[in-house]
Amino acid sequence: MSRRYREPGIEIESYTSITDDYAGAHDSWWGVAKMHVKAQDHDLPFLLANELICCRLAAAIGLPVLPGEIALHPNGRKCWVTPQVSHAGVTVPPTRGQEVVAAHAPTIAGALVFDCWVLNEDRHEENFLFHPSLGIWLIDHDDALAGSDGRRFNTFAKTTDMTLGWHGFQSTELPLEALRFWAWRVKNAPMGAIDLALNEANARGLLPKANGATLRKLLRDRKERIDTLVDRFVAPLRSYVGTDDEPSLFQP
Repeated sequence: MSRRYREPGIEIESYTSITDDYAGAHDSWWGVAKMHVKAQDHDLPFLLANELICCRLAAAIGLPVLPGEIALHPNGRKCWVTPQVSHAGVTVPPTRGQEVVAAHAPTIAGALVFDCWVLNEDRHEENFLFHPSLGIWLIDHDDALAGSDGRRFNTFAKTTDMTLGWHGFQSTELPLEALRFWAWRVKNAPMGAIDLALNEANARGLLPKANGATLRKLLRDRKERIDTLVDRFVAPLRSYVGTDDEPSLFQP
C-alpha cells in the first residue's frame, strides 16, 4: 500500500478578531496555533542555545528549517517552540527509508555539509520532516556545536577542525554539484549572520559570552575549511575551490 501525504501547513486551532491598528487593510486575525514545545533541561544547559543558533544559521545559508522561537512555560522553564507541520490535524511524518534521498538529494547534501559545519552528529532520517512534492525541513539540533551538555568546549580550546563522527547519510551517494553548492554557501556565510545568532542566544540568557566567543571561533574556522572537512568525511569534493561566483545547484 502506498503512503498517503497531506499538504503541510500550520494548524490554527482558534481565531480572534483584531480590533486595533494591528488589523491592517486586509482580513486578519490573532490565531492560536498548535506548536511543538521542547523544554530546557537543567542537565543540558546548551540545549536551547544550540537549537536557536543552528536554526538561524541554517536559514541564513538557505536550508529549509522550521522557524523557532524561545518561549516561557507556565512553570518558568524556557522552551524552544516550532510550528507543528500538519494539515487537517494530520502531522507530516518524519522520513523513512531512502525515499527522501530520491526526492530531495540536493537538500540532503546541504544538511550533510551544514552538519559538518556545526558538528551535528545526530542527523538521521527522523530528524527531517518530509513531504514528497513540497520538500523537507531540518529539525532537532540540540546536540550540535559543543553538545547540549557543553562537553566539547574543552576540546574546542585545543582544536576546531575535528571530523564529524557520524551522520545518517554519510554512506549515501549524494550529487557532487550539490555538495559543492552548499560548501560554497557555508564558506561564504557572513560573520554577521554568525554574530547575530550568537548574540541572540546570549541576549535570551541561553549562552554565556565566554562560550559564545568559543563558538564564534569554531564556526569561523570550520566555515573557512568546510570543503576539507566534508572531503575528509564523505565522497571527495574533488579539489573544490571557492570562488566569488556562486555555483548552481540545478545545473542540467
